[in-house]
Amino acid sequence: MSLFGNLSTEGLEKAGDRLGGFSTLESDIYPAKIKVAYAGKSNTSNAMSVTVIYDMGAREYRETYWVTNGQGENFFLNKQDSTKKVPMPAFTHVNDLCLVTTDQPLAAQPTEEKMVNIYDPELQREAPKAVQVLTQLTGKDVFVGVIRQLENKSVKNDSTGKYEPIADTREVNATDKIFHSPTKLTVSEATNGATDPVFFNAWLEKNKGTTRDKRTIKDGAAGGPKQGRPGGPPQAAAPGNAAPKSSLFGNK
Repeated sequence: MSLFGNLSTEGLEKAGDRLGGFSTLESDIYPAKIKVAYAGKSNTSNAMSVTVIYDMGAREYRETYWVTNGQGENFFLNKQDSTKKVPMPAFTHVNDLCLVTTDQPLAAQPTEEKMVNIYDPELQREAPKAVQVLTQLTGKDVFVGVIRQLENKSVKNDSTGKYEPIADTREVNATDKIFHSPTKLTVSEATNGATDPVFFNAWLEKNKGTTRDKRTIKDGAAGGPKQGRPGGPPQAAAPGNAAPKSSLFGNK
């Protein structure tokens, strides 16, 4: 039985392909092999995550995707139409990752307890820990569109218990899009029957070598609506993809 079996895409808005406005990676699309993908959960809420460790040849890249909010939901309500459930972006990334590598959504992925080296803050080093691994993703090839971006660092407010941005800046990487290997198609393109990976090249043209500035505090002054991700599980702001009814990549 899948650990994420309740995270269905049924009833969620379908996403299209959108060009969104340590030593970090340059913004680019990287060929990668999945070393391991494992489930996690917040210590303070019902938020669930999937951490993926990618082998990118010259280096390893890992990212934790928070696939639900604190209530365990993989969606938020559309501000303009509260009857529409919009999937969280991190959920969409992981769901797409599952589809392009196994042709099955996250909700159908079996898990198995395995030992994985994970950073232990008390030991201040990596140590083996028993986690639920999404076994079917191990060893699969994929293309990952990675963005380099600037964010404000955050600190925990002792009064509210929430993480809040401060003026200090950090440079981070974040997944922006997942592509099938070797076709370079997105899930949206495959769902619509496309055979030419148009979005792959469009993404490169817009994003390769760029740095996104998602800071809300610049030069010590707060500016504009909050856009960056706070500390703890990130909040979502863009739609994902519904699970297909038939095989997308099985014959490609």
